Amino acid sequence: MIVAVLPPEASFEEFVAYTRGLRGDVGIAELQDLWLWRQKLLTVKINAGTGIQSLLPDDEQGLTNSERERKTFAEAKSQGRNIEKLPEKATF
Repeated sequence: MIVAVLPPEASFEEFVAYTRGLRGDVGIAELQDLWLWRQKLLTVKINAGTGIQSLLPDDEQGLTNSERERKTFAEAKSQGRNIEKLPEKATF
């Protein structure tokens, strides 16, 4: 049996036919519950951080935070500045 993925714009009737084709006889209450879950899952968006990365300078895009920190530290040292790291739990 070949199973195609139901498109996001499918109607409830298409969903019912698809689900019953996969699972056999399913009650209407369970179908409605599954339909609500499907609608919620279709609204989930994955944030990969690309929006924040695009705000960084070109030479820092694609770097991790620790790579950016090392780059900034190296640039400051090359300019003759002395930078000391604060303790992890610094108080001001």
